[in-house]
Amino acid sequence: MNHVIGRIVRPLAALAFAALLFAPFGAHAQTAPADMVGTWTAPPGGTIAGAVIAQVGSTYTIHVTAPCSPPCDWGTRPLTIYAPSVSIKVGKIGSAVFNQGFVTRTVIVTLQDATAPFLSVQVLSKFNGGGRSNYATTQTLH
Repeated sequence: MNHVIGRIVRPLAALAFAALLFAPFGAHAQTAPADMVGTWTAPPGGTIAGAVIAQVGSTYTIHVTAPCSPPCDWGTRPLTIYAPSVSIKVGKIGSAVFNQGFVTRTVIVTLQDATAPFLSVQVLSKFNGGGRSNYATTQTLH
């Protein structure tokens, strides 16, 4: 009987140990300055029309719209915050990935400190075939 129980318990214990080893530690260790959270709008002529950065607890999201008519809604994605070093918890840079089927866009936002804060947004567009060239754009949102 103990032999049967051992054959069941050992694999379960191994799975639990493996889950502990591969679990993300401090997945949400960084926070963003309060100035980063909010609604940001872009002047006409860019890749994106605006962005909304939100915070719920220790997680951040970004919602992006593009300047189509009516506005193209890229949706809401998790926003990963990056600090300047491992010992600093507040970061002013974030990234999110928007997979739109024919193109995958990586959005990188950077909070800039000036008299009035503004958001520098870089969009990296990688096409999934079709002969189009991948490209990058940079915009300033207020």
